[in-house]
Amino acid sequence: MCYPQMTEEIFSSEKGGHNGFVSSLKNPEGCPNLLKLANDLRTNHLKGGPMRNQRFLPNNKLEELVTIKTVLLVLQETAIEQQYHEDLASWVLQSSMRLFLILVLLTRGSTERLSCLQKFKDDGVNDRALPLGFSDVEAIYGYSITARQGEGAQKYYSFIDWGDNDLILFESYQWIFLAPVLGASDKFYHQLSSKQPLPLVNLSQKPTKGILGETLSGEIHPAHLDSQCLSALGVVNDPDFHGIPVFIKLVQPSDKLHPFFDINTGKFKATHPIISPRRIHPIAAYQKNGDDFVVFRWVGGGNSSN
Repeated sequence: MCYPQMTEEIFSSEKGGHNGFVSSLKNPEGCPNLLKLANDLRTNHLKGGPMRNQRFLPNNKLEELVTIKTVLLVLQETAIEQQYHEDLASWVLQSSMRLFLILVLLTRGSTERLSCLQKFKDDGVNDRALPLGFSDVEAIYGYSITARQGEGAQKYYSFIDWGDNDLILFESYQWIFLAPVLGASDKFYHQLSSKQPLPLVNLSQKPTKGILGETLSGEIHPAHLDSQCLSALGVVNDPDFHGIPVFIKLVQPSDKLHPFFDINTGKFKATHPIISPRRIHPIAAYQKNGDDFVVFRWVGGGNSSN
């Protein structure tokens, strides 16, 4: 289930309330540390994609925000008993940082969802299960969208007492933490959900036409480039370095790209004066909304017009 207008409105203004189970707080004055962390998340996310309308949190910020100290601090503001805090904090850092931050974003006013962590841990929900979808039946359960669905597919009943509003928000917020890492040698082609953000920022508003047809220029966040790809590009993974210039090409039949380049593997197939490893360094390809795109850099710099 997903209602884009509703989720956009609630994210920007923090309107709405919980219908269904909401944990009681140990602190009757609210949860200031949880709210501060939620605010830090909003401060650090970037807006990417062609329309700059898809938020994503860079992977390096994920590790900066989710530390053992931070997790233990915010757990103090939940209904989870103290004796379970250290075990839960270790579990979060090992396998559930994204899940943890989704629940942080669901904190509003004096209500919080972080107390669901123990249920999720017991139910087997962690970052590997993301993205999650939710059943439309009355006994609500979550399931991994990317896992093959069937009678043997795992169902997460820890969501059974959640109300519609929180399920909608969870489904929307999870994508902020799911921008892909590109450039890995063992995975060139990515099939992306229409809701999945790209780690591409500062994209040109209009494509330019050149020797490869129409391309967009932009920057890929270095935290979303495979480390070997960074080395091959001669780029140092500097935390203060926010973007690596790239070009993004929409693959069209008229381009006659396929005889010379395999978008599934990133391999060149035949000799061509332009579509050649001497001219182009392919980084990744992806499919989104039914269209195929190739992300690349020109060898030695330059652009598609020259």
